[in-house]
Amino acid sequence: MLSNIGPLELLVIAAVLVILVTPSVIAYRRKVERLWLVVLVNVIAGPTGLLWCVALYMAMTMSTRSTENMLPADDAT
Repeated sequence: MLSNIGPLELLVIAAVLVILVTPSVIAYRRKVERLWLVVLVNVIAGPTGLLWCVALYMAMTMSTRSTENMLPADDAT
């Protein structure tokens, strides 16, 4: 079965996987407070479509972690 997959099919599969993980990547890049919740919704119910939109909404609107508690990379000794 896998031996019959051509380059176009591989490209489509890769594109679908990238689209499916987009909410998790956005939440990670924004440093949202409840990243685990976005990832959980995205992984468990993301492929349904409707809950993928919910995960994307959560990733874009949830509050982010404050940067006050983080050490700058230059001061880490």
